[in-house]
Amino acid sequence: MKIRAPFRPANLLLIIAACAVLAVPVLAKDEWLQVRSKNFFLIGNASEKDIHKVATRLEQFRETFRLLFSKTNFSSSIPTNVIVFKSESAYKPFKPKRADGKLDTFVAGYFQPGEDVNYITLSTEGEDAETFDTIFHEYVHSIVNTNFGKSEVPPWFNEGLAEYYSTFQIENDQKAKLGLPKVGHLQLLQQSKLIPLDQLFRITNYQLPQSGDHSRSIFYAESWALMHYLIQGNKGEALSKFLALVLKDVPQEKAFHDAFQMTYGDMEKDLRSYVGKASYQYMSYQFPQKLTFEAEMTTEPVNEATSNAYLGDLLYHVNRADDAESYLTTAVKLQPNMSMANTTLGMVKVRQRKFDEAKGYLEKAMAGDQKNHMAYYQYAYLLSREGRDEFGYVRSFPPETAAKMRDALKRSIALKPDFAESYELFAFVNLVNDEQLDESIAMLRKALQYQPGNQKYAMRIAEILAHQSRYDDASALATKLATTTDDPEIKNRAESLAGQIAQHRQYDEQRKKYEETASRSRSGSSSGSPGGGVGPPLLLKRKADERPMTDEDWAKVQAVARLRSINGALRKTDAGENRVMGQIAKVECKGGVTFTIKVETETFQLQSKSFQELYLQAFVPEAMNTPVGCGGDLSKFIALVTYKPRTGTKTPVRGDLTALEFVPKDFRILSQADIDSPEISADDADEVEVSATSPTPTENRTVEAPRDLDAMRREAIMKQIKENLRQPAAGEKREMGFLDKIECTPKGNFFYLRTTSQTLKLLSNPTLPPKIILHTNDLEGVQFGCQLKAIEVPAVFVYKDAPNEKTKSMGDIVSLDFVPKSFVLE
Repeated sequence: MKIRAPFRPANLLLIIAACAVLAVPVLAKDEWLQVRSKNFFLIGNASEKDIHKVATRLEQFRETFRLLFSKTNFSSSIPTNVIVFKSESAYKPFKPKRADGKLDTFVAGYFQPGEDVNYITLSTEGEDAETFDTIFHEYVHSIVNTNFGKSEVPPWFNEGLAEYYSTFQIENDQKAKLGLPKVGHLQLLQQSKLIPLDQLFRITNYQLPQSGDHSRSIFYAESWALMHYLIQGNKGEALSKFLALVLKDVPQEKAFHDAFQMTYGDMEKDLRSYVGKASYQYMSYQFPQKLTFEAEMTTEPVNEATSNAYLGDLLYHVNRADDAESYLTTAVKLQPNMSMANTTLGMVKVRQRKFDEAKGYLEKAMAGDQKNHMAYYQYAYLLSREGRDEFGYVRSFPPETAAKMRDALKRSIALKPDFAESYELFAFVNLVNDEQLDESIAMLRKALQYQPGNQKYAMRIAEILAHQSRYDDASALATKLATTTDDPEIKNRAESLAGQIAQHRQYDEQRKKYEETASRSRSGSSSGSPGGGVGPPLLLKRKADERPMTDEDWAKVQAVARLRSINGALRKTDAGENRVMGQIAKVECKGGVTFTIKVETETFQLQSKSFQELYLQAFVPEAMNTPVGCGGDLSKFIALVTYKPRTGTKTPVRGDLTALEFVPKDFRILSQADIDSPEISADDADEVEVSATSPTPTENRTVEAPRDLDAMRREAIMKQIKENLRQPAAGEKREMGFLDKIECTPKGNFFYLRTTSQTLKLLSNPTLPPKIILHTNDLEGVQFGCQLKAIEVPAVFVYKDAPNEKTKSMGDIVSLDFVPKSFVLE
């Protein structure tokens, strides 16, 4: 079984644009305070009055929820820190970055979830409603995650609920208003066609972020409207019943019918009528007593070291590790033994791949505070990274390293039993070294009690179950994760595990047949050896040349298993639908969406009313990161195209597109019999069969698994990377080198790429910035921007060969694919 090291996934699709804002350590003249309310910890340079006001607002929202939903658990195992800035100018350097590398200056406040801590940030300047809308929305998500888990709740339900309660207001600390109308959503819905409910309910957590901006906006608006209609229409009890059924894995459509006693079509009619109304009601609750929390709050001044430590920790958690470093360095200079600052600085150094420096800071953190559970956990995490290869895999840990990790994790668990990440890493160490696997599953299930629905923990359970050959349980769990996750890494691991299980099952089935036949031979049912002794054992052989199975043969078996796995996961076609395999040559949006389909023998057009109506699925990693939208370039992918033919029309459009499923280049459609067959057919892999011939009568041999799984895995990954690389178009060149720097000037942003013969200065087109794809874990946490440090990880880059004397550049950079250090570009 292949074991993959745990790592925090980086954003795999980054678009580079203008200069990054330099981080500047907090000035000593700022007066910082920390406030502890009943359920929140706040720190900021705003006034004490303003910080108390924010604390009161958050406590009132939480308390309103607690009183309305008395059976809900609000005691999350992950603490929440709130940073309150005194002004927009003070807040701006700490806002998150957009995909283009610029600060998202329009953010009025945000909620940043984390594995160890959540952060809420805001400025006391600005409109309250605008500031708290996003915070309340995300806080509702955190409550849902704490109680059920994001993956267990349908996306429309989760987003609709969060949008409904995000408009929370309270008057005189006593009268709460919930479900106020969202004008933007209403305007959008009144100008757009609703998504059919059967399609709205089918949209997964993974598909939602892949949708275009307009499609996603309609999804949020309609989910809000549906939730608003259900709650305001006194269907709350049915809504609760629906959720309970879904949590029991009852299919959504059946759960919907059983709970609401109506069909999707009936509900759609009611929803259309509801959206068309001129006015909307909202819930109003008058509490017996005022919701005030001032008496429970404590306020203390904060020194410069502490404020820098929290600002650095915030930047680290919003994936700005390089920007965090200056604040954390300032903190440890002012207070060398501050455990929190040393811990986060160690985490920054891990992100920067400076493992020796990281170890020093984490050891100092553990020495500075022996009750700092995060220091012990991060130290164990650091040790777990040291033994992995360039793809993130590790075969085993040395006994002394495993002992150090377990000791650190036991300390972390003892200090904070509800910090679930420690259980997951402990289980990973055991899985790698094939030890205490039952105990590891028990630990992971305990972690899931603290964080229900956490798919990372469920994925690790599936991997352990597969390692124990408990294939049925492992396959069921992996299949569920692959279809419900919104995390590309989890999806990839789940699909990979399902494929591995299929391969193992085929191998076991062939071995079982071999052993049964060999047993019959030994019992005398075959001719046997001279003198009536035990006959030679039978071999799995290739029919063509009657030689034993080689690694190449087994690789074919694995490829067939993957082919069958994809075939089994395809959307089932409905009556009257046709399916072809080809390429999407063009996507146009004029009076609907028109797709130009190119197959081997012809080119034709299909239409869809909107992108929401399409069933989208990807079985190749590169397609998962490519948006399907107007003018999108999907031509490099092979797609299974499912459509309903049109009859009796004279338009050039052949039919209505219903599904796009992106598949590998070597994919082909199998019959159900081929998918279900336990054997590999001649068409699949030169027919693997049982034969009674042996090289010598005395040679006692058995079927062996592939002799070098690591080499086969490496070869397969390298092959996949080569297939995924962008092919240069006419007028473009492709080379391999290293990115030395990104320079931002008034004339534009330039990439300096060093090859074996020269350094190329390439311009980043502001209207079409380069796509950056990471095919290696060595760049985890790297920030791409104008202050980028030289990256000693090779990149395959494509650029337009158009030298420009004015900018002194060799052309425009089109794409960069960062690859493993051993990669060879042929």
